[in-house]
Amino acid sequence: MTQYSQTIKNLVAGISQQPPILRLPEQLDDQINGFSTEAGGLQKRPPTLHVKSLADISLSDTSEPLVHFVNRDANERYIMMFYDNSIKIVDIAGNSKTVTIAEDADYLKTTVPREDLRVLTVADYTFIVNRTKTVRMTGTTSPDYFTSQGALIHVKQGQYGRTYIIYVDGKQISTYTSPDGSNATDTQKIDTAYIRSQLANGCRSSGYTVDEGDAWLRIRGNFSGGNISTQDGFNNNAMIAITTTVQRFSLLPSTAPSDYVVKVKGDPNGSDDSGSYYVKYNGTDKVWEECCCPNILTNIDASTMPHALIRQTDGSFKFQRCNWTERKVGDDDSNPNPSFIDATLNDIFFFRNRLGVLSGENVIMSESAEYFNMWMTTANDILDTDCIDIPATTSKINILKYAVDFNEDLYLFSNDAQFLLSVDTVLSPKNCALVETTEFRSSPDCKPVVAGKNMYFATERAEYTTIKEYFNVESVNNIRNAQDITSHIPSYIPNGVYQTIVATDENILFFLTTGDLDSIYIYKYLFVDDNRVQAAWSKWDFEGHIYGSFFIDSTLYLLIKRGSMLTLEKSKFTYKTKDYTEEPYRAYIDRKIITAAGVYDSVYERTSFNLKTIYNTTDLSDIKTVDFIAPDGQLLTIEAADIASDGTFSVSGNYSNKNIVLGIPYEFKAVLSTIYVKKQDSSGGTQALLNGRLQLHELSINYDSTGYFKVTVKHTSGKTYWTDIIK
Repeated sequence: MTQYSQTIKNLVAGISQQPPILRLPEQLDDQINGFSTEAGGLQKRPPTLHVKSLADISLSDTSEPLVHFVNRDANERYIMMFYDNSIKIVDIAGNSKTVTIAEDADYLKTTVPREDLRVLTVADYTFIVNRTKTVRMTGTTSPDYFTSQGALIHVKQGQYGRTYIIYVDGKQISTYTSPDGSNATDTQKIDTAYIRSQLANGCRSSGYTVDEGDAWLRIRGNFSGGNISTQDGFNNNAMIAITTTVQRFSLLPSTAPSDYVVKVKGDPNGSDDSGSYYVKYNGTDKVWEECCCPNILTNIDASTMPHALIRQTDGSFKFQRCNWTERKVGDDDSNPNPSFIDATLNDIFFFRNRLGVLSGENVIMSESAEYFNMWMTTANDILDTDCIDIPATTSKINILKYAVDFNEDLYLFSNDAQFLLSVDTVLSPKNCALVETTEFRSSPDCKPVVAGKNMYFATERAEYTTIKEYFNVESVNNIRNAQDITSHIPSYIPNGVYQTIVATDENILFFLTTGDLDSIYIYKYLFVDDNRVQAAWSKWDFEGHIYGSFFIDSTLYLLIKRGSMLTLEKSKFTYKTKDYTEEPYRAYIDRKIITAAGVYDSVYERTSFNLKTIYNTTDLSDIKTVDFIAPDGQLLTIEAADIASDGTFSVSGNYSNKNIVLGIPYEFKAVLSTIYVKKQDSSGGTQALLNGRLQLHELSINYDSTGYFKVTVKHTSGKTYWTDIIK
């Protein structure tokens, strides 16, 4: 019988659900609580350190809070939790922060915050969007100047031998005929001020109230219907009646009554109202200024728009409305309502110094550097800094769900397609378009994330989730593609993925899913010279409901429900080092804590510890065993039956005032794939030998720096043939 010897260099390729014959030698059948590192090989995942029990945060069994992390600076980092129509905030030490709901508490109202709320932090502002709220305009309108400001008669020129006439409803109310210039004194009588005065007197004689200015007179009354006209014998170029509209700005007098509003029609050769805008005379500064059309809605209802959670100078937070800018120029044609009016918002983002939202098929972004202005700043021109409101350009309906800044571009995700906000140079309403780039299905419940040079998003199938890696195709301009990085584990990640956590320092992606509340699904990857050399999938089981997770540098923070208590824990991604200087060695136990709170009883020569006091908790129902590590490294396992109802247990010996390491043990499990003898084929790959019967004589496992572990050998039928504990 021929004997073969074969070596597997390491086991850092994670698991595979492919048939064993097709797997890589380094891939496993199962891996739980393992960490596939490129330097240390396959090892037990890092333990969690107990930070604090969040006793003032009460979560029901049905609560599914939205957890948002804010990394303000090295000294201030916060965890925000949105649940039960409220907000709770703690720092990374677990200390609660004061939150004041100053306005619109109902804006936070939702039973499913992960689905209904979207959160974005910019500096000290955390913007919150409730996707169920319809954005409205308030009933506030601009003043109705046209019905009350009267008619403005502009005497433009004084000429000899002309008859100036003012008509109301076709009836003459005032007239003045200038002299023919035969006398030297006639020059005074063609002065525009003189003509204005004569016409004003005539209007008063006809019973009208008149105001006078430099070269104008105003007749009081409602002339918004245009029922006033003039005649001057000079083709109406010497005097003009203005009520609501003029053709050109040059026809306006240099001065006018304060707050007098006129619509300037613009180019008469253009379309209806082409280039039209509104101006109002500023009596204080003596200038005409662009303004808003009279009697139109001007204000977005701030109670229906995104709200802000603002950090105060004393470290507290205030939830309030944002001060959204009112419409100051134009009308419903030249400066129309943003497309989100009478619609809901789907996401909020920040891109190139603009605050943006998604609504329906549209991307709407604020004026550059003016985050609360969603209106044009002038109706007379389109400025590069103006707000942007553009739709997706496809024949199908694509409701945009997420916006992601990737490779200096903005990518938009609908359920079925991906779009790129195409910009030539500077982001401007003049040169941008929303162009479809690819058509891949994506989950509406999990926002895509960027890790390194790639972007990752989830796609749900019947029962399990696929993770796709989105990238720019090398050496091909404007071509994007996505590949399935879960193709070899198609039935691994349960549906319900709602958060992806990125740790680029450690080359890791974490996935949280409602389909497995106690676990985190891990993707460990490594690129060398743009070649993928590691793509390892596994999962970590924490035996507690995970509500949220985030990374700070190489430290993972976790919000885990232990029994009925929410705890904040952290895990340090360090290699061959201790978590606490006081521990004799790095103990791989969860919820690890150092305590010197032992009370020694000299009569019974035993030391007691109170877990409820040590962990500051009232509930130990989730604890099955506790590991006790003495300063000399001795390990004791405390069973749940040995812990009293008040949380007390005792151990033999005097451990008072000594640093004891306590924690919850967790199991690291690795199941080898079926072993085949493999040989190298002509293409440089490996191929399994299937001829004959394979009988395994000996299997050696190299290990280092580990405690005891158990090895079990099973038949394919499931029957255990052999097991042993290696110490």
